[in-house]
Amino acid sequence: MDERSVKASLNKRVRLPDGIEYKFVAAIINKNEDTGEYWYQAKLKDLKAHSSYRICKLEEVEVVD
Repeated sequence: MDERSVKASLNKRVRLPDGIEYKFVAAIINKNEDTGEYWYQAKLKDLKAHSSYRICKLEEVEVVD
């Protein structure tokens, strides 16, 4: 997933390369103070353990539905 598709993908089911599916609940934007470069992370909610979240690189996320 790239940063342009974040809004359309919120609250949808997604999959990571390990095959586990999650619900995409938030995007996090970070900026490196030294270089000025931005990087994006995804906050994913576990579908089975409802109080469990995973933070990963946004580009690792693939929309399922």
